[in-house]
Amino acid sequence: MGAATPALAQAYTQAVPSGPPIRLFPAPERMAVPDVESGAGRVLDDPLASPGPSAAPLPLTPPAAPPPVHTPSFDVVPTVASPSAIAVETLGPLDPDGAGPLEGAAGLGGDPWRGIPRAEVLALLPELPTLTPSPAVKELQRRLLLSRGSPAAAPGEPEPVRRFGALRVEKLADMGDPRGAADLAALLPEAMTADEAAARALTDAQLLAGPLDCAAATERAKPFTGPYWQRVALFCRLRARRIGGVMPTEAGAAPAGDDLAFEMLREQPGGDPDFLRVAEAMVGGPAVRPRSLKDPSPLTLAALRTLQAGLPPDVLSLTDPARLAAVASNNGTDPATRVTAAERAATALFLDSRRLAEAYRAAPAKGDELLRLKDAAARDRTVRTRALVQQAMLAAMGGGRRVELAGLALELLDPPMLAGPVGAVVADMLDTLSPTPDAAALAPAAARLCFALGRADRGKRWYDLALRSRPTAEVARLWPLAVIALGPPPGGGALGLAGWLDESLRGADPEARARVAGQLGLLQAMGVAVPEEAWRRTADPEETTPTPADARPPTADPALWQRLAEASADRRVGETALASLLLLGNAGPAGTPPAVVARVVSALRAVGLDSDARAIAREAAAALAG
Repeated sequence: MGAATPALAQAYTQAVPSGPPIRLFPAPERMAVPDVESGAGRVLDDPLASPGPSAAPLPLTPPAAPPPVHTPSFDVVPTVASPSAIAVETLGPLDPDGAGPLEGAAGLGGDPWRGIPRAEVLALLPELPTLTPSPAVKELQRRLLLSRGSPAAAPGEPEPVRRFGALRVEKLADMGDPRGAADLAALLPEAMTADEAAARALTDAQLLAGPLDCAAATERAKPFTGPYWQRVALFCRLRARRIGGVMPTEAGAAPAGDDLAFEMLREQPGGDPDFLRVAEAMVGGPAVRPRSLKDPSPLTLAALRTLQAGLPPDVLSLTDPARLAAVASNNGTDPATRVTAAERAATALFLDSRRLAEAYRAAPAKGDELLRLKDAAARDRTVRTRALVQQAMLAAMGGGRRVELAGLALELLDPPMLAGPVGAVVADMLDTLSPTPDAAALAPAAARLCFALGRADRGKRWYDLALRSRPTAEVARLWPLAVIALGPPPGGGALGLAGWLDESLRGADPEARARVAGQLGLLQAMGVAVPEEAWRRTADPEETTPTPADARPPTADPALWQRLAEASADRRVGETALASLLLLGNAGPAGTPPAVVARVVSALRAVGLDSDARAIAREAAAALAG
């Protein structure tokens, strides 16, 4: 009301006789109550700002003053009736499983698990993807698991077999984030002491990623007994001696405690004979020359890395990217095995681009292979060829040769590799080039890669070069990706949409039309207005009953599809993210039907997760632009 308030008050005092206080708003029992059952979006108005149509009108004139009250001369203790509208409810204790290192905007908001029962969350958490090649999916999942907050238990619900906090720690460890898992575990001591599976998952993840925090592992092991924790304790003792520079052979013999530990572990059933052989080498025993390691344990791989002992090629039969990352980080592994393990681990986001580039540089070249890479790339799209291209790029001096090698590197990228460390290594290679007319031939592929990685500024330079140099169908396919990565162009981009459709649909077969429809769906999910005519143009002319644009694809789980729609409509952030991650699965945006990705993007934007939605849409659009 500002400065006008005193003047208004004075005028009103002069016009209205004195009396009791005047109620400026309707009595509580007469105020309008919003209809939460039918309210659109379930958004409640402020009753003080807008009483609603059912509220009683405010009186235009003040009521007459009541007759004077004669107060007796003796004291009276008034009797006040208890208000029946007030209910007293005892709050339960804070859920210790709700702790998390991320809160607010860093995580998923203040109450991410509102509206979804705890039992449903506990059933769905183990199904979250762990092998996705999508950085956008992995980052959203990481924030979901590290966010503060927990789902509420239903009335009378028994305590679960495994607790919410322990399941979060285990999932973070399984998806290759031991640091995040350790940060969360430090906030959940009660849950960790009661869940050996989560404690083992975290310890294994630290062993594979290296180095193991032995002090934390020793503290973590206190509630548990068994051969696994005895082997961990033995490994920590042996590694500490090697790091300290005191070798068992220099000291004369292994300590008696180690001898006893070895004897006990040998006698226990279900042991780890490979680890024991490596551990014996750590105390001065015979050198390890493993002939076969088809299923090495995390302890075995950590001990071999400590010794820098080589690994046999059959270790590449492993499907676990965390173990492959441990193989790649062992400098004793032969370079050919190491580079293959490194790229497989990096594709699943268990190894970063820096360590992948190191493995690429170590791959051996034979004869004049580096001079005949164009022929090699035409017949062999393997990790070895990608590694040799990287090596040749480091040695190349001429600008034309460097542009040629960068073009080969771009051609050798498969769609799932674009947004991850494999694509990042190639993008770093592009950063040594300037987007000039001499490099116009690789501009479309370079723009696509940079946009997929979220390097918008760099991608725009290559995209502008492509527009100036090569107005072809290859460039036209980039338009939706550029809009998603950079935002809609000035003026809404209607002309760009029409031009892109003209170019993309010229002579298109049903598969190409489906790809264009998928790109339209992504654009619409990101807020771009798509006219009905555009959808009609993408329909297959031979189909008598076109499929609706928002129809559920047959491969999408119907229960998750419905859960996502309901959760996003009610702005249940955690449940929306959970359903989105499960629908995308291990395939990620690049390998999921575009209609599913579009539904996920739209749902994430509806609950305020705009940056996650854009990253997921960007990865999907990059795959479709190829």
